[in-house]
Amino acid sequence: MNEVYYRLPETSQYHHVWGEAEKLYDVGSLAGKQGFVFAPFEKSDEHPLVLIHADHKEAKEVGNGPIDIVANELKEIDHHEEYKAAFMKMYALIDGDTLEKVVLARRSDVVLSQPLNVYEVFLKACQMYPHQMIALINTDATGTWLMATPELLLGKDKDRWTTMALAGTMSTPGPWDGKNVREQAYVARYIRNCLSRRCYLVNQKPVHTTMAAKLYHLRTDFEFSLSDDTEIVKVLDDLFPTPAVCGMPKERAMEVIDEYEHFDRKYYSGFCGPLNLADKSHPDASLYVSLRCMEIEGVLCHLYAGGGLLKESSEEKEWKETAKKMETIKATFR
Repeated sequence: MNEVYYRLPETSQYHHVWGEAEKLYDVGSLAGKQGFVFAPFEKSDEHPLVLIHADHKEAKEVGNGPIDIVANELKEIDHHEEYKAAFMKMYALIDGDTLEKVVLARRSDVVLSQPLNVYEVFLKACQMYPHQMIALINTDATGTWLMATPELLLGKDKDRWTTMALAGTMSTPGPWDGKNVREQAYVARYIRNCLSRRCYLVNQKPVHTTMAAKLYHLRTDFEFSLSDDTEIVKVLDDLFPTPAVCGMPKERAMEVIDEYEHFDRKYYSGFCGPLNLADKSHPDASLYVSLRCMEIEGVLCHLYAGGGLLKESSEEKEWKETAKKMETIKATFR
């Protein structure tokens, strides 16, 4: 069955939708569509952009009763040597001109003694992370994914569209070093430039520190308007992927990722969420970047995380950062 459970940030209800899973050609194909979107980092025949139609739907309270997940981790394969090799190759290309920043992601494979009850893990994630978008997605085309993501890609607040620049990661709320400040500034600048092409009344709010799970990030919120809301699909296509998951300049960073990253990201660092572009008078969307992800294949769980490389980066620090990010989703089944 093609189905999705999701809980939006700061809400007490989760939604369960299920129905046909439509494979779409590209982001532009979302125009006029309604349903739950699950998009890969890079679309391919193997990893299509999928729209799950809400042929059936229900909403329920998350509740606050105890949810006991049996801790059954057997071993973890972290692929550290492959990550080191990719880091050295990608870092050597950062020159501040042709490549200012590139995001290096990694995958860690956790072998369990028995399969997870994914619905219970979803509910536990909802309880643990009330400020994040929690989604459990299962389709024939994508497999099963669970995420607890803090990063809004595209939303609607009353009559205005919204997005955010979220980058930089620390275990404490500050003070922020130059590397993290510059990394976040790259993302904010990119988003501002994208919005200026098609939007008006663009409001860039001051950068501030925000917390997601046990990590802190720098965040800049944007509000904007469109003379024709049907153009929102073009804005989405401009924005994605942002430098927060790719790099700067985007085209060069994508080339470097494709050449040197040691695994297939699949749906990690893509985007997901409900949208309604069928109602042209009141279009809406709540699309989030697919971060803090876990892909579930029986007793094998693939954890995904990444971090931005700049000239100030070190392999040891970046590795530790990805490990902390993976703890967000690991904590739900320990």
